[in-house]
Amino acid sequence: MSITPSVGIKKLLPVSLAASIACLLTACSGHEETTVTTNHADSTLAQVSMAQETGDTAMTFSPRLEEPRIPPLPVEGRTPEQIEMLNNRPDFNLYKTLAHHVELYDRWTPLGRVLLNASTLPARDREIIMLRMGWLCQAEYEWSQHARIATNDVGMSYEEILKIASDPNAESWTDFEKTLMDMVDELRYDGMVSDATWQKLSVNYSQQEIIDAIFTAAQYQLVSMVLNSTGIQLDPVLEHTLPTEFEMPALATTIGNVRLSTPRLKPLTLEEMTDEQRDIIKPHVREDGSIPNIYATMIHHPALFGPRYTFGSYIMSQTSLPPQARELLIMRTGWLLNAEYEWAHHEPIAKAAGLSDEDITRIALGPNASGWSDEHRAVLNAADDLRREAFITDDTFSQLTKFYNTQQIMELVFTVGGYSMTAFAINSLGIQVEEGYPRFPSIKEG
Repeated sequence: MSITPSVGIKKLLPVSLAASIACLLTACSGHEETTVTTNHADSTLAQVSMAQETGDTAMTFSPRLEEPRIPPLPVEGRTPEQIEMLNNRPDFNLYKTLAHHVELYDRWTPLGRVLLNASTLPARDREIIMLRMGWLCQAEYEWSQHARIATNDVGMSYEEILKIASDPNAESWTDFEKTLMDMVDELRYDGMVSDATWQKLSVNYSQQEIIDAIFTAAQYQLVSMVLNSTGIQLDPVLEHTLPTEFEMPALATTIGNVRLSTPRLKPLTLEEMTDEQRDIIKPHVREDGSIPNIYATMIHHPALFGPRYTFGSYIMSQTSLPPQARELLIMRTGWLLNAEYEWAHHEPIAKAAGLSDEDITRIALGPNASGWSDEHRAVLNAADDLRREAFITDDTFSQLTKFYNTQQIMELVFTVGGYSMTAFAINSLGIQVEEGYPRFPSIKEG
């Protein structure tokens, strides 16, 4: 199983030596991709972990919260919209916390329903993916809820579930179940599914099922970020706490420079689409008849296309976050996950929001680069925290509260989680940057 080691020790090393170690770790991962390097790879700094970029960053997970930062919504004072939302949901702290932002919940939950209730995946496979991601992100609420579902509804024993954390290579797992956990680890640590794992997935799964598997892992990374950062506490019915007797998973860091040079899923032309696909994609066809590659690729899965777009369009331009902060989050996430398509399509949006060429280049250098305002440095630190450990650290959260209200902080977490999801799809499906779009900046040492 290819788990990128935690490389936080590199903060003690010169940049050039730290970069060499990062390249060595990438080379030893055992992946042999059909790939090219991008400008992201031209940068020595691009190979250095976030511990190097952000200075004195913890080398292990921060302690998880024992009290909520955003308390569950009390009964008194609920709006009609909040009452309606919660009337249709179990009395769980998760929903009572998300009820602080009903609009956000309404735009996100169709995607969640598809991935949880209308997925093409077998229930056992789905729960293995969710539990493995919950473990890697150290999200106790996610672990506990899905341990409950896996034991009560899917028929897994808790001994099996513990092995998802302690021994994903145990002989008791089928080869395909090991592949599913490999996929989750690769997405969390490498930001994409390797060629070898893709080929193994293709033996049992259709293209749509592979897409569902990728989005399920990404969705539950997002959920982990929300649960951890808001401090949602276990409900009384949840009995399975996150195991503490096993070795902790690694932190996620910046990743290698290797990405696919050709698509795994070819973008469809209008002529190649079914009538259903053409109807769905019609609003996204440009005046010249072209279709952005991300839409022409995601239309391979019509049932997922609409819910993904409903959520993605909201976090892209319709939240209450200031546009500059929103673009800093998106582009920093794209940089950290080496998703050049994400960067390329948001650089023009960032410039339209008022970010300068110098600002955009400094996004790659991270929050400790000189010239950031306190607000923008806090935003970039939040993106780095969420990438590293699926949690906004206390210091960063304290800074964010100086500039943003509860709903905006929730939007911030969902933006990073949502664009991490998009980056996983871009990288794993091999979505290529169209001609004429900007590429990653080439950042040289010194």
